[in-house]
Order: sequence, then C-alpha cells, then structure tokens
Amino acid sequence: MKSYTLREAAKKVEVAPRILKQWEKEFAQYITVPRTKQGARIYNDELLEQFTKIKQWFSEKKTKHDIIQYLQEEQQNTGAGGEAIDAPHPLRHDSHYIAEQLAKTMKEEIVGELKKETTEAVQQAVAEMKIYMEEICENSAATKQEIHQSLARYTKTLQEETEEIHEHLDNVVTFLQEEKEKQRRYEEQILEREKAFRELVLSFRQTAASTNAKRSNKWWKFW
Repeated sequence: MKSYTLREAAKKVEVAPRILKQWEKEFAQYITVPRTKQGARIYNDELLEQFTKIKQWFSEKKTKHDIIQYLQEEQQNTGAGGEAIDAPHPLRHDSHYIAEQLAKTMKEEIVGELKKETTEAVQQAVAEMKIYMEEICENSAATKQEIHQSLARYTKTLQEETEEIHEHLDNVVTFLQEEKEKQRRYEEQILEREKAFRELVLSFRQTAASTNAKRSNKWWKFW
C-alpha cells in the first residue's frame, strides 16, 4: 500500500499541510493518522479519500457537526455488527510499511542535513569571497593612490625638465642671434676694409699715373 508524507498528502488533497493537521485534530475521533518513531505523519490512500470527502463537504457549506455525523455513519457502515473499525490502525503493524516510512524519514533527514551542510559551505564560501573582494578593492585603492602619486611625480619632473629645455633653447637662440649679429658686423667691417683698400689702390694708381705723366713730359722737354 502506497504511503505519503504530510506535504505529499496535502498536495494530493490540494490543501495546505496545516489544513490536514487542523482536520486531524477536529475529527480525531474518526480519523487516526499513524506516525513514525520520529513523529512524522504517515498517510495512505484511505486517509486521503477521507480528507478529500471532508474538503468536498466543506465546499458544500456543510457544518462541522454535519461532517462529524457523516464520518460517524461511514464508520458504522464499515464496521461488523455495528462496531466501528479503525482503518488506518492495521498499518501500525505492517513491518514493510513501517520500514518504508523509516527509510523515507531517514532519507529526508539525510537530505536535510546535506542541505544544511551545503548551505553552510556556500555561506562560508560567499563570506570568504566577500573578504577576498574587499582585499582586492583595498589593494586596488592603494594601487590607484600609488599610480596617482607616481603620475604626479612624473608630471612634476617632466615640467621641470621642460622648463630647463626651454631655458636652454632660449640661451641657444640668444647665442645664435648674438653670433649672427657679430657675423653681420664682421662682414660690414670686411666690406668697409675692402672698400678702403680699393680706394687706396685707386688712389695709388692715380698717383702713379700722374707721376709717370710728369716724368714723360720732362723727358721730352729735355730733348
């Protein structure tokens, strides 16, 4: 016989698990839900059928008193000699059924423990990753600050070197201008000296020519 957990039974009946617990408490005289040693509820098809009927009666606007009467009549009809029979009771002595439920319960406990361990491991990994990311952010901030400082030093050094280069270029330009001015004056002096030399040569030639002419005239006169 197939068995169900509380959650599975609630899903079959299409109600919340707390509703099944509530009906179990309200109609405890007519509905008995067996449990494992750990206290987990065990449902079978007969119990699901009873809970489905209760759901149907409530949907038909039946009162709790009416439903109790219906359950009492059903219990009397299923009994021998007018005595009521507790249908789920034999399940408590079904060793195969109990073993199945114990295995299911152990499985649920193991799965729950694994989920817990997995959740703790994930939380620890997330915490470690968070710390690691914070360290990266701190290192990144320090590296960023160091880069800014290095850039500031480099900019200052570059500015100083640029100023020195400009000053050196100014000195070179000044020197070239002075040299050009000296060259111009030197060329002017050469031109003046060349002019004076030409004038001197011209004067010398004129003087020589005049002297030669005078000598020539004296020679003819002598003869």
